[in-house]
Amino acid sequence: MITGGGYSGKSTLIDAVEMGIYNHTPGDGRDFVITDACALKIYAEDGRPVTNLDMSPFYKYFPGGADVKMFSTHHASGSVSQAANIIEAVYAGAKLLLIDEDKSATNFMIRDKNMRFIVEKEPIIPFTDRIKELSEKDISTILVIGGSSEYLSYAETVILMEDYAARDITSCVQNLNLPQTEYADEMASWTKKRSYVPIKTNKEFIYFRTVTAENQKKIILDEYSADITLLSSLVTGEQLNHLASIMEKLIGTKNPDNTDMMGFVTDSLKNNAVWQQDFTTSYNFKAERWFEGVRAIDVFCAISRLRGIKIL
Repeated sequence: MITGGGYSGKSTLIDAVEMGIYNHTPGDGRDFVITDACALKIYAEDGRPVTNLDMSPFYKYFPGGADVKMFSTHHASGSVSQAANIIEAVYAGAKLLLIDEDKSATNFMIRDKNMRFIVEKEPIIPFTDRIKELSEKDISTILVIGGSSEYLSYAETVILMEDYAARDITSCVQNLNLPQTEYADEMASWTKKRSYVPIKTNKEFIYFRTVTAENQKKIILDEYSADITLLSSLVTGEQLNHLASIMEKLIGTKNPDNTDMMGFVTDSLKNNAVWQQDFTTSYNFKAERWFEGVRAIDVFCAISRLRGIKIL
């Protein structure tokens, strides 16, 4: 847990940790920021689509009778989107979740003892109730929290930021009279497989009239579009070019139904002949564009945000 007052450097520190996934040049100022390559920043992402995802790790039910095991929406709320982002991150192999309270849904992150008593019929299982379980799955979490002490009792390490200087106050926190931690009664059923339904066509190959990265925030492939504004680990236009090219090939590939998406993406990225050397694309996607490397987890997260694609 990273805590501190306003303008003390909390968000700056977690942003630096996020950028630690990339290789550094010695002496460039980032020498001590080294992060697991599978770290992922988690946001509340109002409006993102969710397609046939098992939301049961964080939802007991949905009002209106929607299937919690196969939940879909074209416009997710803050809490639903943040839950979906974590579930997808766990499936995709993330080993570190980075969460900033300023960019999170409060009702998803925290529910104190009084609110648990007042609101008995609550469909949301708060993130606090899954932290221990995620840790036991070797998935770490770094939280930026400045407005609530609720997470202090869950934290194994507490860093206090003061005027952009970090200080370990774990021992001081352990001397506080903190409330006993609570966890969900049952272990979650985390998603183990995701597969996309390929485009049905009799053509030998599929090409798109429009393949573009719009303002470095949206990828458009004809009627498919993905808003990737909050995939903040993607930092260059060249990465967006590469991502658009990969997504075009993936969607246009006539791979069999029930192929695991993450395994397919990972294997494809490793296959240089297919993804990193063959830049044959639809006619309006300029082959002379520059490309920079992207992670398999970012490709999967972008595909999960595609409007129009079918995922099971």
